[in-house]
Amino acid sequence: METATRLMKRKLVTVALKASAAEAARVMKKGNTGSVFVGSLPNPDGIFTERDLARKVVAEGLDPEKTPVETVMTRKLVTVDCSEPLEKVFSALAKGNFRHLPITDRGGVVGMISLTDLANVFRQLAEDEKFLDSY
Repeated sequence: METATRLMKRKLVTVALKASAAEAARVMKKGNTGSVFVGSLPNPDGIFTERDLARKVVAEGLDPEKTPVETVMTRKLVTVDCSEPLEKVFSALAKGNFRHLPITDRGGVVGMISLTDLANVFRQLAEDEKFLDSY
């Protein structure tokens, strides 16, 4: 049985609570990721995503340079433990309509799985001749 550990990315990006939404966006760009944890790992105060930037900052007409991420971040993290099967990851992403899912170990955040990670797995499967031959 494959677990969440198999797909999670361990390189996590963080910003301070007082960081601006624009600064968080620059950190996401530099880190080539669609989300940043806000605060310190392994127990961040929240997460700020591209979706938060679009919906809570830009769409509301807020100035990204003047909007602290702590005012627009998602505070209540939905997580999956690294020992859980991938089915639980899929379920959590679908149920919450999430694009990014923090992965924990002993209660602390240790990784992240995104929809992009899942898409890459499916792409690899589609390219695998054994996978294609089974249909």
